[in-house]
Amino acid sequence: MADLPRIDHPGQVAAERISTVPCRATGTHVHLRSDLPLLDALHEAAEGGAGWFVLRDLAARRLSFVRPAPAPGDGHAAWYSAPATLENARIVRAGAHLGRKNGQPFAHVHGIWQDEAGGLHMGHLLSHETFLDTGAEAEMWALSGARLEVADDAETEFSLFRPVQTERVGHPNAMLVTIRPNVSLHDGIREVARLNGIVDGRVMGLGSLIGTSFEGGRTIESYATEVLLDTCRIRGDAVELAGASIGFSGGFEEGPLARDNVVCVTFELLVISDTGVLAPESVA
Repeated sequence: MADLPRIDHPGQVAAERISTVPCRATGTHVHLRSDLPLLDALHEAAEGGAGWFVLRDLAARRLSFVRPAPAPGDGHAAWYSAPATLENARIVRAGAHLGRKNGQPFAHVHGIWQDEAGGLHMGHLLSHETFLDTGAEAEMWALSGARLEVADDAETEFSLFRPVQTERVGHPNAMLVTIRPNVSLHDGIREVARLNGIVDGRVMGLGSLIGTSFEGGRTIESYATEVLLDTCRIRGDAVELAGASIGFSGGFEEGPLARDNVVCVTFELLVISDTGVLAPESVA
């Protein structure tokens, strides 16, 4: 295999490359209100808790988002585009991690949406500036025992989600995970599964990669791409990932991911054991 790509960040490299906290993930369906910003609607639906949301086919009367952009020259390895706003849009598919920032609800959302003329876009949704058109149902994995909290990250000089324990839970069935830069996404997930005895499970999440390679040879060459995972499984020692990715050009690609993708800034994951069992060391 060719050498994996690498990216330089301004700060000292942290010793811990993969952070994990065991938790209990419970699948449910929730109602999202349209008279609140999407962030507040997610927070209310979660009853003040944390979780992972799957948003599909939702009408939005206003939708704001950004895309990845080249480094601005201030030391950061990458940045964001200027915000774009769509009226009368539709969220085709999106994923949202709901956690906390400075004690307040905060969501990290990547997805694909359609504008009023039918054009498709992908990016990082600004949930505090986005409103649904009507109340709608969404899938949620509610978490107990852990949540993502934003903290300053010395390595990247970004403020990033990190998993923290909120309470001890009996019989955890999932791991809340963040993976740091220059770690293989496939290998990182495989290591989480191995250490926690997950041999049959699902992987949900989002983050950034140093470019994105798909099976079959398609690539996005931008050195920072934003990714939403979709239909991802752990089967024994194998990790099967698929998703959508966007780079600097504004176009996006979808499909099964190749095994040579490397984290750019961060990747935030919920890894659930479908057997409902984690290894004993996960809960020690």
